[in-house]
Amino acid sequence: VLLGAACSPKEPETRAYTDKEKEILRAARKAVAQFDDWADRAEFKIARRKEQWHVTAWRVEHPEAKGNRRYVPWGRREMVIDDTGKVLSYANDK
Repeated sequence: VLLGAACSPKEPETRAYTDKEKEILRAARKAVAQFDDWADRAEFKIARRKEQWHVTAWRVEHPEAKGNRRYVPWGRREMVIDDTGKVLSYANDK
């Protein structure tokens, strides 16, 4: 199950993703696994902007908590991914 989280997370949003969004989210999860060690507990938000996909990954530390308490402040990554699934940028959110 892939979950999306808002920019200022309150509760994870669940929704049906298109096949293309699922493909991009798989690339995002793979990038988090490559650069960080928390891909297995990440929630994602995905948005299409012009010709690229912008994905935010949130590190969930307290899944039983509500709102922002679910996440750790340093556990947010911003990614830009192209239509082929290539990660163009991967950065800590500042």
